[in-house]
Amino acid sequence: MFLKTLINGGTRFLSRPLFSSRVFRGQDVPHEEPHGAVTAAEDPQPPDHVTPNHTRGDARRVSRRDSATHASFIKPDVSIERLQAADSVVSIVFGMKRLAWAHVDRSLTVTSWHQHEWLHLMKGRQHPDLYLEDVSSAVSRFPSADLYILERSSLSAQNAAMFPVTLHLRIVEAMLYALLNPTYSMEREHRVFSLGRTTVGKHFDIMVGGSKTSGVDLVQRLVEEAGVLAQPRIHFTPELVSQYKNKLHPRGQNRNEEMCDALLQALAFYELLYK
Repeated sequence: MFLKTLINGGTRFLSRPLFSSRVFRGQDVPHEEPHGAVTAAEDPQPPDHVTPNHTRGDARRVSRRDSATHASFIKPDVSIERLQAADSVVSIVFGMKRLAWAHVDRSLTVTSWHQHEWLHLMKGRQHPDLYLEDVSSAVSRFPSADLYILERSSLSAQNAAMFPVTLHLRIVEAMLYALLNPTYSMEREHRVFSLGRTTVGKHFDIMVGGSKTSGVDLVQRLVEEAGVLAQPRIHFTPELVSQYKNKLHPRGQNRNEEMCDALLQALAFYELLYK
């Protein structure tokens, strides 16, 4: 039903630059609605190995045991063991103007950290073929990784005023799932996962109300500490430290919000995984 609506009427929502909407004037990141608990929803069906003779209490114990082997902070469902087996991840955050990524390995060393400006989408040209050109152009620059972690926005599709923004984010998200999962039809195994934006905000305690606030100040401190502390929270290659130490602006329009969010998302992923 959603696809039919998108095909028949979606262009009406995208007939003008999405970022020119009055809700974005004077702010880089739209206000987000809280999405409540960040743990995965329980499966309404009992596990296959629970027979009708089991009591309800037995089923609950089985469900708790199964959930202990799966990562509750990420979607789609995946075992903790598989996530921990990954040598590196590419953390990806995207918005109305750009996409950013951070390549981080299991030792919490950042080896690649960049952003990509939308070429066509920034000009208000949101045709399907141009989405493909912009998103595939960004993907072609990604380093190779075992897993790809996307930011999942908490914007509600029921919010009519924000629907064009939500639609844009969902289109980009769906295209990334498709482009980064080229072997899924044969292997039936995901390489792309989504981590809630508010999950990251709560992990770093940078929430105001139900919304995650800017992480630029926090990332700037992490970069500075990486250059002076013997055991910093996250490591950078010397090239990245020298490149970004003085380029993260906590004020003004050039705040590198997406880059900072991509880095924090990668760090939150590993810390939640190994907590």
